[in-house]
Amino acid sequence: MSNSPQASAPDKGSDDSLMYRPPERDEEPEVTFGDIMQRIREALGGIPGMGGGDEGSSRESSEQGGGGSGRASAVVLLLIPIAAVVWLATGVYTVGPEEQAALRTFGRFVAIADQGLHWHWPGPVGTRNVVPVTNTRRLELGFRSAPNGSSTTPVQIESEMITGDENIVDVQMVVQYRISNLRSFLFEVDDPGDPDRDVPPGMPDGETLRDIAETAVRQVVGARNIDDVLTTEKEQVQASILDKMRQLTRDYNTGVDVLQVLLQNVNPPAEVQDAFEDVVRAREDRERDINLAEAYKASQIPQATGAAAQIVEEADGFKRGRIERARGEAEGFEAILTSYEISPNVTRTRLYLEAVERILAGRSKIVINSGSNALPLLPLDSLSTLQGNSLTNSAGDE
Repeated sequence: MSNSPQASAPDKGSDDSLMYRPPERDEEPEVTFGDIMQRIREALGGIPGMGGGDEGSSRESSEQGGGGSGRASAVVLLLIPIAAVVWLATGVYTVGPEEQAALRTFGRFVAIADQGLHWHWPGPVGTRNVVPVTNTRRLELGFRSAPNGSSTTPVQIESEMITGDENIVDVQMVVQYRISNLRSFLFEVDDPGDPDRDVPPGMPDGETLRDIAETAVRQVVGARNIDDVLTTEKEQVQASILDKMRQLTRDYNTGVDVLQVLLQNVNPPAEVQDAFEDVVRAREDRERDINLAEAYKASQIPQATGAAAQIVEEADGFKRGRIERARGEAEGFEAILTSYEISPNVTRTRLYLEAVERILAGRSKIVINSGSNALPLLPLDSLSTLQGNSLTNSAGDE
């Protein structure tokens, strides 16, 4: 019975080398059945006649006859169920709110356990991997940050790439991701790991995810001009890289969900940095001038619209006035026509007098009856005017 756990140890090691993925948090060592039997043997070694002592104790126990062996058998029978209960109790475990547990029995995946208190077969029968799945993880491409975040170190072998117009550009990028499928994350992809981010071997977010990110960014940047990457279309570049990474992670069945892609520093080579900065400044000046023109346009259009509306209103008022005046004159003419039809002579005389009054308005008039004798007219108004002028001239001479 004591040899069976030891014999099964090599088989367990060979299975784990193929299927086991280390958990991402520190766990207490599992108590195996072999450990329990070893503890039982150590406990029995201190009891006389139970084995595990020296040759003298064994000889003494053999002289005492079969009473000691009977007591040993009884103790063993009593300890076996206790050890079994203790072994089964080690299968109780807890999963936190941000975690999931992948359960295996004899090395085969059986289920995913969510948060709460659970039980699963303890080792060597069962294995559980409790992994945080809701935490947002980070991958840096083209640079490495210091542990305290105070400085960064560029990695040019990752960041330098060729654009679609055959220019060289230095792209640094941050990828944020989390685990979406724990089974695929643990068992579908084998990976050498990433020591820079403390990712152990077997996790697909090591070299596999880094290669996916580098492939996506090189494909997207290689299909665009350098001006698009440096200035105008950074948002579109980020969206295209994100879509490409999500497609590749699904194709590889990594169990990783890429949440966001952020371009950090996108710069041309140092040799032409000044020229590209001049281009960027020129583009910014152009955008500023365009914005000023748009602002001027936005201010002038309402003024012109208001002035046009005012002119239209004035014209409309003038039109209505002329229409009403014409309508009134037409109604007055109709009224005169009606009066003329009733008494033509009176109407004709009145119209004549009104016309003369309108024409001779502001002038001196003398009305002479044709039936009376006309007397010579003394122009008193003219004499008054002449007298006033002579008085004015005499005052000026003095």
